[in-house]
Amino acid sequence: MILRSVMKHVRDQNWFAVGIDFLIVVVGVFIGIQVANWNKARTKQIDASAARERLVSDLRADLDAFAVRRQFYDEVFEAALRVDSAFRASPPDDVDEMWRFVREAWIAGTEWAFAPSGQVYQELKNAGDLDLIAVGAIQRQLRDYYEDSAREIDIALTFKSVYRERASQLIEGQVAIALVDCLSGEHLNPSAPGSNPELFFSECPPPQNSELVDGSAARLYESEALRGYLNQRLSNLSSLRSLLAYLDRQAAALILGLEAPQ
Repeated sequence: MILRSVMKHVRDQNWFAVGIDFLIVVVGVFIGIQVANWNKARTKQIDASAARERLVSDLRADLDAFAVRRQFYDEVFEAALRVDSAFRASPPDDVDEMWRFVREAWIAGTEWAFAPSGQVYQELKNAGDLDLIAVGAIQRQLRDYYEDSAREIDIALTFKSVYRERASQLIEGQVAIALVDCLSGEHLNPSAPGSNPELFFSECPPPQNSELVDGSAARLYESEALRGYLNQRLSNLSSLRSLLAYLDRQAAALILGLEAPQ
């Protein structure tokens, strides 16, 4: 329609009208481009907001997971300290003391892997959309949290202390089965961590064959190698607990940064 109008005005040599038609075309194109840019910016803003919400949701889930792991490793560390104290005292001399010593020696070697929930971050990175949600310091913090920290976790958890392997070798098979039945399964479920909701490792009775408990306790207590491995284990547990505390602080700081007005 506008083209027919221009052609008519040209034939009539109505140059003022031609100028008006040209101006209408230019203004129309400009408005169209601006509307397209506005829609693109609005879509980008919506996508960025949704991505930040997903990332914050992941980080909040991490905080919950780290809290559970910190409780777990606190109990493991305390059990390891009690085993260390037992090594410095007289050997346990009744079945309850022996069972407690064996139980805590077993707990001291337990592991529970952890890592940041990196799926959303990886999706954004692979799509080249990290700039949607953060730039500068926040983006560097995200990289540190999801990439650098992941490598630290991998190193910490793939470092297998020989303590656990050696302790397992010294504990009688039937006693080990009793320990697994007592300390595994529902007792390691974050929604129901043991009979006491504040503890992962609940108390449980010793197996009926007290001689097996006695033999296990004696071998554990007399093993000089196990004492050395326990020192290594305590150092490893201390590092794991520090790493969890650090990750917890990182996740909390990232939530604040991502939820701050953009």
